[in-house]
Amino acid sequence: MTGRRLDADLMVQQAARRHGLEAWIDPALAERITYIVGLLNEFGQLTDSEYASAVAQIESIIAKRLMVARDWATHPEILDSEIKQPFLVIGNARAGTTFAQSILAMDDGHRTPRFRDVQHPSPPRGADDQSDAAAMAEQGEYVDFILAKSPQILPAHPYFDQRGETEAEDEYVYSLDFHLVYPLWLLKVANMPQAMPPRDPVLALRFHKDMLKQFQWKCPTRRWVGKGVLHQYLMPSVFEVYPDAVCFWMHRRPEEYIASLLELLKLQYAPFNNGRYNVKPDEMVAQLKAGVDAILASQATDDPRNHHIRFHEFVADPVKVLAPIYEARGIAFTKAYQDRITARMADPAYRADRFGKFTYSLESFGLDRTSLRREFAEYCDRFEI
Repeated sequence: MTGRRLDADLMVQQAARRHGLEAWIDPALAERITYIVGLLNEFGQLTDSEYASAVAQIESIIAKRLMVARDWATHPEILDSEIKQPFLVIGNARAGTTFAQSILAMDDGHRTPRFRDVQHPSPPRGADDQSDAAAMAEQGEYVDFILAKSPQILPAHPYFDQRGETEAEDEYVYSLDFHLVYPLWLLKVANMPQAMPPRDPVLALRFHKDMLKQFQWKCPTRRWVGKGVLHQYLMPSVFEVYPDAVCFWMHRRPEEYIASLLELLKLQYAPFNNGRYNVKPDEMVAQLKAGVDAILASQATDDPRNHHIRFHEFVADPVKVLAPIYEARGIAFTKAYQDRITARMADPAYRADRFGKFTYSLESFGLDRTSLRREFAEYCDRFEI
């Protein structure tokens, strides 16, 4: 069967024409779309049976991005609003980042982007009741599609039980601007490769900031809680865009999070890219080690805006960990918030294993604990994990 390549220019033109959005195509966006589509084509060509669904999903992303551009041109006041002292959870995937994001979002006036906000940004939530209901229903159906294709992802990431209200990563937000091959946008695109950091992290994060303004236009928000699994490698850019950020940097023992990450990646990619899954454990470890070396050498790691948190301490007692950070930043840690956290920690509906225990092992990937501890010794010693 002859392989088929995706045509970025054709998809841009079709998406814009179908929705009457031609006026909002700009050359910089078109170049980023071409770049991302190039990564897809480089990873593999599509079969005839895969092609239509891939084109449809990519064109839907393009249309959503152009709708946002239209919103900003029509309502420039959206971008005039401010994002003040955001909380940013940072750290490697499978280091407790979503748990921290969800806990921090429980404070009064706090909000974190949800799947339905990210996937349906125009009109933004609160602008139209019918659109809000449709966005929630459609995003719920998309989560159902994910779980039907990869049922074991629910024990791995039980937050999916919220369907359209599932917490979204910052990478999910800025990949709408075609800075990143982010899987949740592209699960119907069979030649989707694994994600790489954005070429221009400042540009990506500025778009992220503008999207928070989009999300709060009709739903005023006192403080945003973000979460990025690449932020730790991009800290100078993070602080350039968010100079008043308060960062909660999660650290977990490498022998734990690497095994969990490798198992999750298999669930996240293999059922969707039709045999093209190609994550190699040794290469993944080498990439993570290179990232750790960069973190240890970076002055931004010791920036006082970063608060380093040990995973095992946070999951045991979030209140004990968070209260001193709030105090250090001059932010009230209220009794009501403390009670909310305590109630959640005691509620079986929020147990991490509520859909069964997520099992993983280093041995299944040809790795062992002793070697990883030795390879990541400097990192473990630096953060006392």
